[in-house]
This record gives sequence, structure tokens and C-alpha cells, in this order.
Amino acid sequence: MALLWVQSNILLVCLTLGSMVGCIWLSIFRERLAIHGVMIPIMSILHSIAGVICVRLFASIESWGTLLSSGQSLFGSIFLLPLFYFAGAKIFRRRIGDVFDVFTMCTVTTLLFARIACIFSGCCYGMLLPGSESVRWPTRELELVFYIILLIVLYRKNRSVSHKGEIWPIYMISYGVFRFVVEWMREEKAILGFFHYGHIWAILSVVIGFSVYFEVKKRRNSHR
Repeated sequence: MALLWVQSNILLVCLTLGSMVGCIWLSIFRERLAIHGVMIPIMSILHSIAGVICVRLFASIESWGTLLSSGQSLFGSIFLLPLFYFAGAKIFRRRIGDVFDVFTMCTVTTLLFARIACIFSGCCYGMLLPGSESVRWPTRELELVFYIILLIVLYRKNRSVSHKGEIWPIYMISYGVFRFVVEWMREEKAILGFFHYGHIWAILSVVIGFSVYFEVKKRRNSHR
């Protein structure tokens, strides 16, 4: 009975696990955000809820559908979730760069568990390999590996003072490059020749990511 419940609610289970790991990240970097320990699980849960809203909202915008029937687009975490970060930083009077740096770890973790849910629920398949009728590109598995490597890299940079403010744009750039390549292997509807919506969002993510990254570098150098 318990196993059947887990299988039918796999996304909720994975998001809960993602929120739990998010609590670990917030605990590690709590001094940067000056948050009380009791607020950590609340903030992690709210972050996961905000993430779900963003990916669903972006999917509905992309498909001109409704919030509940349009599925999910992980690019919502790239383009819409920052609105929550800006609002939170302003409301609670925290440095915008610190908020983005720390919560990037939570975002990538949530996406990792969301892809695990995809594997268990049997969605977001890769295309069939050329000449095969059953073997597909392991796009979801490749994405899991990407997230794990990215978390390791971002964690090391987050521990360094010299990389403050760079974590989110690095995430945008790396995710955009990864998705642009993997998008060729995904079962998506082409909208312009061989290009999917994902290719457009990936390019936009890389461009914005580099713009923010160089702006952060420029401001840091000007204050030296």
C-alpha cells in the first residue's frame, strides 16, 4: 500500500526530498542570509512551492494553456524564479547576490529530484536512437549527471568569497548550454526547422547569464 502511494505521488515525494536537501544547503550558508534555524525548513518548502508555480506558469505561457493543464517547463526556474528572489531580498533586506547564490543550490537540487520523478513516472523521454525501435537517448539520466556535477562546482564556488554574485549566472549559462545540446535528443515538437522552444530558451538563458556574469565582474572590479 505504501509503495503504491509513493508511485502515484512520486513528484510530491521527490519534491519533499528536494526540500529536505534544500534545508541542508540553507543550513550550510545560513550565515550569508542571516536566517534563524527555525525558518530554514519553512523557506525551503516555500522555495519548492515557488519553483513548482514557476515551471507550470512558464509552461502555460509557452503553450498558451492554463496553469494546471500545461505541464511543466524547467526554464521557468531560469526566467521566473528570480522574481521571487528579488522580492524576497527586498522584503527581508538581504543582499540580492547572497540570496541568488544560496538559493541556486536549492534550485538545482529541486530540478535534480524533479528529473528523478520523471524517470519513475515515465515521462520526458529522449528520442529513439537511430535504427532502434526501443532504445532511447538517456536524456533524463544525462541531466541527473549534469546536476550532480553542477552542484559540486557551484558548492565550491559558493565557499569562495571571490565568486560572490556569480553562482546564478553560471547556472544559467551552463544549463542553457546543456539544454541546447540535449534538446536535439528530446521528444519535442519542432517550431522552426529543427529547433524546439527549448533551443530558444537555452540561447536566451546563455545570453542573459553571460550579461549578468560580466556585469557582476565589472562591478566587483570597480569597487577594488
